[in-house]
Amino acid sequence: MNEKEIKTAFATDGFLLCKGLFSQEEMQILLQDIKDSQRRYEQDELTKGSMVFKSSIFFHSPKIQHFITQQKIIDLLKILIGPDIWVRWDQAVAKGPNSDTFPWHQDNNYSKLKDTHYQFWVALTESNGDNGGLLLQPGSHLQSQPYRYEGYEVVYDGIPQNPILITAEPGDVVIFSSFTLHSTTPNITQDTRWAYVIEYMSLDHYDPYIEPPYFVAARNGKSSPEFVRSYRGSNNPMSRLKYYIPYLKRSQKILNKLANYKN
Repeated sequence: MNEKEIKTAFATDGFLLCKGLFSQEEMQILLQDIKDSQRRYEQDELTKGSMVFKSSIFFHSPKIQHFITQQKIIDLLKILIGPDIWVRWDQAVAKGPNSDTFPWHQDNNYSKLKDTHYQFWVALTESNGDNGGLLLQPGSHLQSQPYRYEGYEVVYDGIPQNPILITAEPGDVVIFSSFTLHSTTPNITQDTRWAYVIEYMSLDHYDPYIEPPYFVAARNGKSSPEFVRSYRGSNNPMSRLKYYIPYLKRSQKILNKLANYKN
């Protein structure tokens, strides 16, 4: 696909499937690096039973930092994001035998961000409908969808109409919008399905929930890995205002409730 076709497909469907972007040997090495890695933060609240999340692992791993900033990844992402990119989050997910469905959701309802972040989902092992495969709802990224909380999980409050199951081999990649509804199937096999997700954002967009240092992946369309204390989006008053106004509104509601309680 050329750049125009990639942009059109992503704008229409909210995702892009890239077959064979990495070799099986690369996936074996990456999986071992993930297993050897340390979390930046200790707790992964979404871990449940044999479905295990391991998040923010690139932070202490030069090997993973190298993998997620390689030029062929940047060449794909810059078509969608632009030439200046940073990594806000990552997580490896192991769906072991008997792990349950992970419910339909939009990732922005977890991250609470106003802007899109781009999910770079890498199949580390075979992924299909029997072992915890990825399901996507085309076109669902075009608007925010209703949701509810079930424990720590944010669950789409509706029924997807035309979901697509991604059947993937090790090294296949799905890039999807953080607003695209997605889910994973139960694992009814005796094997563990592994996937690794990196969340990329434009350097123009701010995430108030990530503590510095921030990890830059690319500048001017070229791989430029480095940790920084600030970046364009974090220094932009308008980017910060997106989160400050809702914060003030929430604070005012709390103050009003306290005032009514006292009265």
